[in-house]
Amino acid sequence: MLDMYYTLAAMVVCITVTLWYLLTFNMLVQARNAVDQSWSNIEVELKRRFDLIQRLVETAKGYARHEQTTFQRVTELRSQSNPFGNARIANASQSDLTYAVRQMVVLSESYPELRANENFLSLQSELTATEDRIAERRNAYNQNVNLYQNRCQFIPSNIVAGMHRFPSKSFFDAPDELANAAPQVQLT
Repeated sequence: MLDMYYTLAAMVVCITVTLWYLLTFNMLVQARNAVDQSWSNIEVELKRRFDLIQRLVETAKGYARHEQTTFQRVTELRSQSNPFGNARIANASQSDLTYAVRQMVVLSESYPELRANENFLSLQSELTATEDRIAERRNAYNQNVNLYQNRCQFIPSNIVAGMHRFPSKSFFDAPDELANAAPQVQLT
């Protein structure tokens, strides 16, 4: 009779451990997928920004032909920041690109005809809206990374994460000059 209780207790423990393991694994997969989806949302906006910057450069080139070094630098940085891959790679390239675009916008203030150009103003407005969406999506991504990292590191779920080698994820940091304020790309 005692053996039957031990057997029953062992079965209950095995079932409980198996259920915990499965639930924990599924929770980690769900958190990892949320991070990946959040990153995908950021990439959409970074690609949009990428295209807008090229259109902005092309529009401004017609007005400021002798400012080729600035335009070349923006174009060079633009090409270096694509493909984005992951947050670690994007962190390395976005700060320089943001600074170069700001330089181009400041430079364009010297050209009143450019500031009055509807196409340029429209592109500028789209770029500002895209920067705002990037900031929002960066926040959502970083929240998902935080949740995922916590689940991978907290005891006892770290056991399951370690067994299945759930990778560490990087936060997507705002460039230093944007850390405390939303970017302002205004010419007027």
